[in-house]
Amino acid sequence: MGLPGVFMVCNTFADDAKSAAADNGMPTVRRREISSADFYKLRGDVKTISPLVEGVFDALTKALTDPLAPEELEKGEQIVSDDLPAEVTVTADSYRLALEDFNQMYLDRRWGDGLPLIPPTPDAVKWMLSGTSRRRDEVIGTINPKHGIATIEKIAVNAVMAGAKPEYLPVIIAAVECLTDDSFDDLHILASAGSFNLLTVVSGPIAEEIGMEAGIGFMGHGWRANNTIGRAIRLATLNIGHTWPAINDMALTGRISPHTFFTICENAEFSPWQPYHASRGFNKGDSCVTVASIHGESQLNHFYGGMIGTWTAPGVLDRMVEDIQRNDRRSLFLWGSKGVGKYPGSGEGPRNHMIIVFPELAVEFKKMGFDQQKLQNEIYKRISNPYEDLNPAERKAMQKAIELGVIPAGRKEIFQLALKAGGKVPVLVSPDDLHVFVAGGAPGCAFSLNYYRVPPYNKTALMTKKITGAVLTRAGQ
Repeated sequence: MGLPGVFMVCNTFADDAKSAAADNGMPTVRRREISSADFYKLRGDVKTISPLVEGVFDALTKALTDPLAPEELEKGEQIVSDDLPAEVTVTADSYRLALEDFNQMYLDRRWGDGLPLIPPTPDAVKWMLSGTSRRRDEVIGTINPKHGIATIEKIAVNAVMAGAKPEYLPVIIAAVECLTDDSFDDLHILASAGSFNLLTVVSGPIAEEIGMEAGIGFMGHGWRANNTIGRAIRLATLNIGHTWPAINDMALTGRISPHTFFTICENAEFSPWQPYHASRGFNKGDSCVTVASIHGESQLNHFYGGMIGTWTAPGVLDRMVEDIQRNDRRSLFLWGSKGVGKYPGSGEGPRNHMIIVFPELAVEFKKMGFDQQKLQNEIYKRISNPYEDLNPAERKAMQKAIELGVIPAGRKEIFQLALKAGGKVPVLVSPDDLHVFVAGGAPGCAFSLNYYRVPPYNKTALMTKKITGAVLTRAGQ
């Protein structure tokens, strides 16, 4: 519009504001900083806010009224530069010193994750690419926040640095395909201050072929396939998406398992059910990767299991229902309150749940007549609330959520009918927001990882892709 606009930002977010302005086509937008320390001292005490206002008022007024310079009228989305040398040469008096210099240089340039890297030499990248039949220059998509272009070769470079094997590469590629899918919201999960996390789930025969661990300790260390696949995905977000802590990855506490996210596979050997990806519409014999957004510090809700306390399948099911009902009933009010609208950051929406069931429990559930779909439907039915039990604020919030599009078009009628006397109002949008996955050993523990949706609600927080192009395994070809 040719008018000055000013973005006010606390100084601890100054780099993030500058970075985001460029990402969103406004590199020259005027920014004025205020002290984070002073701002947070004043929160909740309106009487002492005057000094803060006086300290920024003149600068803000000037920024709003000074005419725009010609260069400030420039606009355009920032494009991540690829004008880097094809090769970087590191020399030193010994291989040990050269390796140290290489790692320090990569960390200084924000190409590493803080752990030692494997040098991505041309031979090593060629070796990694031997794991796929897909062209090295094939473009997969772009990774936020810098819209970096992901190619097969770039993914292979990060896989080398992570310490992966070529037979893992098709799995890593499929995970990046999930991240770059237009309908997947990778921006919020990678950049938000909420310290959220990513869960990568591998299902199908390729998991066993490449040696992924699904038994006791499956979320821990010591498993090369699990750990390096996750690390390759993390490095791809750093080097293709160009994220960096306190610059544009604003996770306030960092992330749990920051170098590998959470990378697991299905325990197909001991599962009594069809593969997880079959419940997502894929063929049973396929190998697939699912990438899901999950919460950060409080991501795990424990439903029982183990070998000390006793458990029963009906008791674990009751605990699942109680936990989801309690937490999601509480978040129900947020669906249509606090200004929830069409824009990111304006509020929370309904959740997705990835429920991890250990093999013994899955067998007991099957004896009760449940497969994954029937278990989802049973939980969904039991967490729905009689209309009469909702308080006026919850009823109003739900109605607002319908109006704002938080409830997808295909589910609106169900919620409209429920918001009447005698109706039962769900606290999740659909049974399909409950995902049941078998992993762990004997004994094992049942738990869930969840994540709430954020606007715009046409984006998803869970994506599944079929693994293709594998050369070194029977599966995924």
